[in-house]
Amino acid sequence: MATFQIHEDIENRPFGKKNFKVAENPGKYEENRKILQPVNFLKQDNKRIRLDCKENIKESHPKVTHVKAEINQGKPKVIKKKIVEEVVLDEELFAVNNEETPVADTEIDTFPVTLLKEIEYRNDIWEYLTTMEVTCQRTKSSYMAKQQSLNWNTRSVLVDWLASVADEYDLNDQTFHLGINYIDRFLGRISVVKEKFQLVGAAAMMLAGKVEEIYPIETSEWSFLTGDSFTKRQILKMEQMILKVLLFNMQPPTICSFIEHLCTQFNFDAKTKHLAMFLGDIMLLEGEEYLDHLPSKLAAASIALARYTLCKSPILPKKMQDVSGYSLKTLSPVVQKQNKSFRETPLKQQQAIQSRYKSERYDGVANLKPKVLNLSEFDDEE
Repeated sequence: MATFQIHEDIENRPFGKKNFKVAENPGKYEENRKILQPVNFLKQDNKRIRLDCKENIKESHPKVTHVKAEINQGKPKVIKKKIVEEVVLDEELFAVNNEETPVADTEIDTFPVTLLKEIEYRNDIWEYLTTMEVTCQRTKSSYMAKQQSLNWNTRSVLVDWLASVADEYDLNDQTFHLGINYIDRFLGRISVVKEKFQLVGAAAMMLAGKVEEIYPIETSEWSFLTGDSFTKRQILKMEQMILKVLLFNMQPPTICSFIEHLCTQFNFDAKTKHLAMFLGDIMLLEGEEYLDHLPSKLAAASIALARYTLCKSPILPKKMQDVSGYSLKTLSPVVQKQNKSFRETPLKQQQAIQSRYKSERYDGVANLKPKVLNLSEFDDEE
């Protein structure tokens, strides 16, 4: 396995200094902003991240929102700088109703509008997704044995950090899943030293944002999010390397794709969708347990466990079993693993995903308690 390491620009950089030079685009963000220090994977094990978000809108620049996330025990500080561009419409050309109707967060559909709404395309889309998940480049869980500097706990720390960034910048769910997919596939072919692991994560998520987002996070902002541990040039070079290693195959189907498809096709309620997505996200923290399964199988198992937890009957409709190709008996081993992960999630140090799904926007599904599995229900129900 090849080994990757950058030997430029960073050996003599004054890490941790408060007067470190930050801005390459003066004026876009405020000058006196604090720096997010690089994730310390060596000291992360015995510490816990606590996100304490506060909004502060300044009168001098009402379009800039500052959201600060503080980390305990001297850990890095996360700062979100989100600029919303002001669009000025000519009242003579456009008739604008200034009275906006407030929309509750619980009424917002977190799933994007897709062709799945059109019945005539659904079968073709499903056939395409199931074909792509088999033919696309995949990584098995055994890849970590070839990594000399990394382990599964180190990967969980990076996934948790990327989840907090995705939440603070309101990135698409698919962007988050794609970013983790790129990281796993890259690590399956390239050995990475621990000091450059955050660089790989930042470049992978930036690539996923370019694929999925209308306004992806810029390179300079990713540099800032890493505490300026890595320059724009280093992030762009890593981006190029990821593209070459992944052979420019940047749109593989993910768990999110299949959950969206099945929930739309069978008109599952929003709470079932959100709980299934929550289960899909926490699986990303434990790649060792789930990487060997196809995304469609993990998605079907997530929906089955979500409906079981919410006391929906039947657990998995017969038509869905026919469409997905998975019976409850087939999904039972995966559901058992998921229920264990669901039960152990509040005890983990990585809490970014759980914090996100505790909000009303996602019906507070992270606050639900997992049920004791009755495996006979999965074996008997058809």
